[in-house]
Amino acid sequence: MRLNPIFLKDEITSSRRFALPALVTLVNGSLSMLVLLNLFYISKSARVTGEISYVNFLRIYYIAAAAEILLILLITPALTATSISGERERKTLGLLLTTQLDPWDIVIGKLMGALGTLLLLVFTSTPILATVYIYGGITFYQILVFFLFLVTSAVFCSSIGIMVSSFFTTTAAATAVAYVMIFLSYTVMLMVTVFRAQLGIPDNRILPGIFIVLLLLSVFLLYLSKRHIAPHRKRKLREG
Repeated sequence: MRLNPIFLKDEITSSRRFALPALVTLVNGSLSMLVLLNLFYISKSARVTGEISYVNFLRIYYIAAAAEILLILLITPALTATSISGERERKTLGLLLTTQLDPWDIVIGKLMGALGTLLLLVFTSTPILATVYIYGGITFYQILVFFLFLVTSAVFCSSIGIMVSSFFTTTAAATAVAYVMIFLSYTVMLMVTVFRAQLGIPDNRILPGIFIVLLLLSVFLLYLSKRHIAPHRKRKLREG
């Protein structure tokens, strides 16, 4: 199976930089500190009261889960908003479009490169969230659903970043717009989840609905990215 050349180039470039191991260390170190601080608080309270409240262990899970979602929302635009606009600034997008690469190859390659980093962060943080599973209160199914949500969010946020990057010529503008679009999207998602009863959405359909909507929007955003790149390729071929 032939690897996407854009993805292969980005992976080779990122593996030679110090930024990737530093990012993994920073993210997992921050999550570990949150968990350890909460465990310290639980043990300190147990020495004073002589009781261990398992509700506090659930709090560890909720804090770590919220922190990981927030990290995905913060990191993804920085990784993807420069994908196409950065090529324009380096004057290399035109070279890519004169090769045999299809616009889909460029878009999917940039998506795979961003997901490679994001999924590495997601899966390396698994032991941290699994500490709550040891003490009980959280089932394996709930952890699995949460990780599926993280993966879906990574795909959706990456798609927004790539789409915005294909429309803007500067990295700064693309990054700013990507952050705004991502946080607006998740604000709307949060409001729909909170007021699902008023909207007439059954509880057992809210999560499948979120997954389906995010994936469909991701495909649509990637299609927009491809469509915006394709005219440039056609213009290059006509001029050639």
